[in-house]
Amino acid sequence: MRRRLIHRPASVGRAGWWCEFVAYAAVGDGGGEGGARMRTSAVGTPEHALVWMRLAVRVLLSAFDPEDTERALRWLEHGQWEAVMRLRAGEPYAFSASSGDTRVEWSARPVLFLPMACVAEGPPGPCGRPARCLVASGLRSAPLP
Repeated sequence: MRRRLIHRPASVGRAGWWCEFVAYAAVGDGGGEGGARMRTSAVGTPEHALVWMRLAVRVLLSAFDPEDTERALRWLEHGQWEAVMRLRAGEPYAFSASSGDTRVEWSARPVLFLPMACVAEGPPGPCGRPARCLVASGLRSAPLP
């Protein structure tokens, strides 16, 4: 049985999954980590989120440390079932591996995509054109900050 991710009226937005790939590299002699978001993707189903993660893991598989290569191969063969069950249940999921001093992480989490609309009136938005945010709860216009 599937549970609803968020209790909301049907017209407010659409459920989806936000996927991210982040690489953390060792910074300086302090042993800290610096992160740089490398890639993001918005998908409509947990299965598509898993496909995105699996393809990205396969691309970097040969660069992983030996123990992470073995773990990644096991995950590619059997671990996706746990991942898709968690994503279907509305839980976030992440997979990480290392390559030398760099740690990489793929993650997917449920989100609610809200509708946005540009109209010809209102204060200038970030792009310099007049813009207003369409608030779906009452379909009222609210200025962008």
